[in-house]
Amino acid sequence: MRIALLILIAAQAHAAGTFSTTVPNLKLLRPKTEIPEIQGKEVQVPEDLRKAKDTWGTQAQSALLDKLQPTPKTSFRFAVIGDVEPGRFPWQRVFAPKGAFKKQIDAIHAASPDFIVQLGDFVSKGIVKNYRAYVQFLADNVSLPMFHVIGNHDRSKPNGKADKNLYHAVFGPGDFYRDYNGWRIVSLDSSNYAVSDEQLSWLDEVLDTELKTIVATHIVPSYLKKKLHSIDVGEGFTAQGLIPKAYFETGATRFGSILAARGVERVYMGHIHAFGVANVNGVKYVLTAGGGSPLYPLPGSYPKRKKAHYLLVEATSAGLTETVYELDGTTYPITW
Repeated sequence: MRIALLILIAAQAHAAGTFSTTVPNLKLLRPKTEIPEIQGKEVQVPEDLRKAKDTWGTQAQSALLDKLQPTPKTSFRFAVIGDVEPGRFPWQRVFAPKGAFKKQIDAIHAASPDFIVQLGDFVSKGIVKNYRAYVQFLADNVSLPMFHVIGNHDRSKPNGKADKNLYHAVFGPGDFYRDYNGWRIVSLDSSNYAVSDEQLSWLDEVLDTELKTIVATHIVPSYLKKKLHSIDVGEGFTAQGLIPKAYFETGATRFGSILAARGVERVYMGHIHAFGVANVNGVKYVLTAGGGSPLYPLPGSYPKRKKAHYLLVEATSAGLTETVYELDGTTYPITW
């Protein structure tokens, strides 16, 4: 059976059903699949990273959002930024745009959205040194509420069996949702290149709501192979064979069926370092993984839009509108 950890993070009631003193606004899931999958030595969590959760954990950042934005809104804005890790090896770092993550975080702060969603792969490998450096980066550069999805690199081994001790210690469970001004934003942990039946049952349950819904996950489901396209060129692509483990297979079919049946407004994904969109069974998907990670010069079957970028999203009762902001100053709306 699933074990749900429900955390009440504010005493102040929010109008329009987004806050309640009896129903938590932030809900965290710790399913069986979040028990660390150990291969080799388990990563031990030092006390300073455990304490970082008091500031940067999902619960703490949710409370910060409530503090900064206590008044209900009919519309709001948030930012989405994908993969930001600079590459594990020197040859990879050559393809990472220099300083892109900081420059884009600075630009996001200048735009003053309500919060930021980071789609995972914020460290090149889930080790203590990298997490400490990332927490310091947050302390030095981030003042807006920021919610972190877990990526494969954020585990102790980027590919294969690994533990998630550092992610859990600093941020909390990888599966959670946050209600905000008529919207439900759900994070689903796909960092194992799979989503479990237990996770999907939870997802189906939390998407059964009158609120409009958004899902954020790191890895792209396999049914989007050859269906994502860059809106500037309109060409489909697949990265299969170009990037190891570009998609997740296990649970993908049921994942897509749940999203379609529940009428999810948007799915934001990272992992493949490019930009692309797809509309499948009435669900709109956005691949946005240009936060600062390497932009590899891959063959023509790969998406042509390989630039550092982030999204600013406006949410209203009518739906979502997104604008892409690229590092070189280019901006354009996502059109469907």
